[in-house]
Amino acid sequence: MARWIPGAAVFGLLCLMIIPAPGIWGVLIGAVCVLAIIGSLSLLLLDRVATGILAWRARRQSKRRSRVRGRVVHAGSGMSRKL
Repeated sequence: MARWIPGAAVFGLLCLMIIPAPGIWGVLIGAVCVLAIIGSLSLLLLDRVATGILAWRARRQSKRRSRVRGRVVHAGSGMSRKL
């Protein structure tokens, strides 16, 4: 969902409060605005949760790969030790 949709929905609700639309049109416009705001907030929350899960998986996989047995070289000393 585009980033401007929640802003447009909030603007629409504010316009309905200032200049009320008559009858069913006001109800329909208000309902569409509220649904757009709720939908965009739920997608934003889903995006943040998915990003957190992907970052957690990447950290977990990088820790697993760093446990490879071999030689560890100390920076600058030129010496290594066997694990």
